[in-house]
Amino acid sequence: MNQETPQEPWERLQREYQKGVQDSYPNPERRACPGTEILEDLAARSAKFEDIEEDQHWKHVIHCAPCYGEYIELREACRLGKEAKAQRQVR
Repeated sequence: MNQETPQEPWERLQREYQKGVQDSYPNPERRACPGTEILEDLAARSAKFEDIEEDQHWKHVIHCAPCYGEYIELREACRLGKEAKAQRQVR
């Protein structure tokens, strides 16, 4: 039997959600996109487990495939940066 780590179902769900956003909200012209600086802020806040659900920019991100993809990459970079920083402090 294939045993999944706790992270694997979460990652699978994220991939499915991202595919749904891409299929439903392609936005190739990037209309009304808030820009990388705003996405970086959302990603950093999310990585710190701050609530971003009421942020108007977040409401755009979850309805825009390009922004959501960029946000996911930025959040992962924030998360990895926090892990790397924590590992350096342990040494």
